[in-house]
Amino acid sequence: MEVVVDRKVFKLPFTRVAIQDWQCPTCQKGLLRIKEGTYFSEETSLSKKAHDHEAWDPDWISSVYSCLLECSNNSCKETVSNIGKGFVDWDIEHDEHGYPEQVYGDFFKPLFFHPHLKLISVPENTPDEVKKKLNDSFQLFFSSPSAASNHVRAAIESLLNNLNVNRYRVSNGKRRLINLHQRIDLLPAKYAELKDLLIAVKWLGNAGSHSGKELTADDVMDAYEIMEHILSEIYENKSTKLKALAKKVNKAKGPKS
Repeated sequence: MEVVVDRKVFKLPFTRVAIQDWQCPTCQKGLLRIKEGTYFSEETSLSKKAHDHEAWDPDWISSVYSCLLECSNNSCKETVSNIGKGFVDWDIEHDEHGYPEQVYGDFFKPLFFHPHLKLISVPENTPDEVKKKLNDSFQLFFSSPSAASNHVRAAIESLLNNLNVNRYRVSNGKRRLINLHQRIDLLPAKYAELKDLLIAVKWLGNAGSHSGKELTADDVMDAYEIMEHILSEIYENKSTKLKALAKKVNKAKGPKS
């Protein structure tokens, strides 16, 4: 089942008192919360040295952190390790009279989770090799969006392999690789509506490999959401089920029961 993902959960920093609602990667029901006594943060060496600069401000501070996260679902209680980076920025707090005031606050952004988070829903029937490529992508999402996007592109290659789309053609007696765009065009007619979606993911994956700048989290989430729809259409047979339902309703000329 496709789920509308709140991208802010994966993009925005967190604070010690307001952690993002990351879903447990094991049960996918509970939320991850910092395990008491496991959170450690330390200012980096370069950041400490910068304190001596005459123009120094608190927003120059940079740090690293590590912690253990625990699933809130009592029947799961999975433990997830997490590391990342920290910085100082303006925050809003309320004074003793309840009035908001601007103060410096510590913020943190994750770089790695283990086990990694599941950023989209992947149908159970999805081929293992496609799942593996997507999981490789999820592992890199927070630290390198470009690398993460490239793994989504690789997932398309694996998907086409599973759908028995040719990888090679013979030309002048030699076997030559067919590029990804051409392979997508070779999809059977029943997948024709998915071709534009697959090509869009291909372009995003290409940008992850060849562009001169790092892709953004939103770029990768675009690829994830399109891929989620593609896999749902192929491996959850939603269209087939809907057509079968429509056929029953039409035959009954009303409610199928």
